[in-house]
Amino acid sequence: MRLVNHLIIYVYHLKKEIVMKKNSKFLIFNMILLIVAFLSASLLSQFKSERAYADQTEETALTKHQKGEDKQNPKRLWCNEHGVYEDECYICHPELFPEGNTIRDPKRLWCNEHGVYEDECYICHPELFPEGNTIRDPKRLWCNEHGVYEDECFICRPGLKSNKSEEQSAGLYCKEHEVFESECGICHPELSNSLSIGQGLKIRLESPESAVKAGIITNVLSRGETMPRFTVLSRVIYNQNRFAHMTSLASGIFQKVLVDVGAFVSEDEVLVEIASPDVARIKAEYLTALTNKKLKKLVFEREERLFNKKVASQHEYQRARAEYEIAKNNTNTTRQQLLNFGLSEDEIQEIEKTQTSTSVLPIRASFSGTIVERHAVVGEFVKPGNVIFSLVDLSTMWLELSIPENNLPFFKVGDKVEASFNKEYGINKIQGFITWLASNIDEESRMLKGRAVVKNPGAFLKHGMFGEVQLLSQNYSKKINVPAKSVQRLDGRNFVFIKLSDDLFEARRVETGESDKENIEIFKGLSPLDELVVDGSFTLKSELLKSKFGEGCAH
Repeated sequence: MRLVNHLIIYVYHLKKEIVMKKNSKFLIFNMILLIVAFLSASLLSQFKSERAYADQTEETALTKHQKGEDKQNPKRLWCNEHGVYEDECYICHPELFPEGNTIRDPKRLWCNEHGVYEDECYICHPELFPEGNTIRDPKRLWCNEHGVYEDECFICRPGLKSNKSEEQSAGLYCKEHEVFESECGICHPELSNSLSIGQGLKIRLESPESAVKAGIITNVLSRGETMPRFTVLSRVIYNQNRFAHMTSLASGIFQKVLVDVGAFVSEDEVLVEIASPDVARIKAEYLTALTNKKLKKLVFEREERLFNKKVASQHEYQRARAEYEIAKNNTNTTRQQLLNFGLSEDEIQEIEKTQTSTSVLPIRASFSGTIVERHAVVGEFVKPGNVIFSLVDLSTMWLELSIPENNLPFFKVGDKVEASFNKEYGINKIQGFITWLASNIDEESRMLKGRAVVKNPGAFLKHGMFGEVQLLSQNYSKKINVPAKSVQRLDGRNFVFIKLSDDLFEARRVETGESDKENIEIFKGLSPLDELVVDGSFTLKSELLKSKFGEGCAH
């Protein structure tokens, strides 16, 4: 302002000078000075205005972004408007938001510590949690959209699904279609790829009248019809994998018989003792071999010392060494013969200790079981290979099956069976599994031989008993002919649609057989009293695939 006053005074005096002197050069020079003065005054005024505006803006900013909010970090600016540090405020500073992020909303604050939006983080902001809630854990994030904890919601976090059991995953409920999420074909049609035969996905229509309007027609497959029951003849025999004939490898005479038929014996228990000259001879040879080995060892050690002192010749040293090696081999050979006869390591050590060569040969049980046959009498001569006892484990038995040729497609290894016998035996039905089926059919009986293993509690089953075996496997479901148009293909798999209620249907995977223009065979997947959609199945298939085209799913 002072500069403007001075300019006015200067102009007044300049006018008087021009009038008095009438000098044109003087006039031009002063006019230039006058223009420069006016420009300087204008620039100075603009600078002061901008400085005042900047001071005002800084004052306003400090009220909005104050320093020293955190005593431990006084150098970090605090955003009072959004309640976070300035270097974490994505709203005031969108450039801080992670690049390429297309999922998070850039206008909402993100809690990096717990991986949720700040306005949904109940851990950092307990005041957000519903008041009076005594059931939910306030330390766990809650998914309001699906009504479960965030760490259990496999819809929002698909990676959790592989870590949850099927029962836990099925616990999520689809409120839109009123079925479990794991069964909702409209929200999750991709689950059809993981369905096994007989499993399905549910499809909820808009109303009970929708099916009628869409022209969907159903028909009950086999009302009151029962599944076929396959029963074959069987014979009980010993489990040959737990059956043994006890024999001797040396000839001799029975000296002692320690067990009898029907006795239960433990593994390695002595059953009989045989007096065998062959055993006595091998024991004597073993003792001789031990003595010779000790002698040859002394000679070898002496020759080795003399050879090292260059007293004995190399020829004498090598001969002593060879004789010692031969003595060791002879000892090992006779020892192995004793082991082959059935003597144990402890018994061989006892021979070495006592230096006795008795002719006693013990025969031991190879496993725990029951003696079912005996061919041993004291004083009787026995040859190598003669059966002395028959030992069997009666905890399990085999069932020999005779399967008719026309029932072959329904019997498979691993199928569950149930054996029944004459009521006079007083034996309840016993269940087991098929373990073997022959690769050829008997030419005379035209039967296929098979085998099943069953448990034998109380040893009630006896070798040679006859009974009947009924197939319990679900693999034998009766063939059902259905209209060809009722079967729909989905991702290379066959599906039919079953009516569960007026507005609820199930897309069920099935196994098909032969087909013609009108009908198609269903081997597996359907059961009695199923109400099959025989007309309008394509409409339900379209409903199932809606979400693949962006419709039908509210999640």
